[in-house]
Amino acid sequence: MTAMARITRKALDIALATSKALKPALGIAWQYAKTEVVPPLTVNFFNGPSGKKLEEVASKLADSVIRNIDNVIKDIEAEKAREIKRKIAEAKAAQEKMKAEAERKAEEARKKEEEKLAKEAKAKQNEAAKKVEIEKPATKPEPKPKPARKPKKRSPKKSK
Repeated sequence: MTAMARITRKALDIALATSKALKPALGIAWQYAKTEVVPPLTVNFFNGPSGKKLEEVASKLADSVIRNIDNVIKDIEAEKAREIKRKIAEAKAAQEKMKAEAERKAEEARKKEEEKLAKEAKAKQNEAAKKVEIEKPATKPEPKPKPARKPKKRSPKKSK
């Protein structure tokens, strides 16, 4: 909440408290003024139906001022609550983003580890294959048996 909003809120609180406190005091002052201050020829005006309407209008005006001040204060409080909710939502979003980033990094690390293990396994397999190749020449390979010759067919000699 900014300094201006705090000052405004304090001023509204003071105005609301003052309005609520002054309403009964003004009512009493009005009653006194009607009996003591009003000129004698206007007593019937202030005590009659016109005076009652004037009192009702003044009372409604005071009530509306109090109600408006109260509504402004409620609006300020609601805005404060919305700001707090927004900040909480931002914090949760940031936390979720960090969590997702951590999961992504963990997944990448797991994949790298799997690739590393796969490379190591392949290297071991290649090494084992090289050992097998090295061991094979050490032993003399058995000569291939020669196929038996087939006797040639002789054609009978022709006489001359």
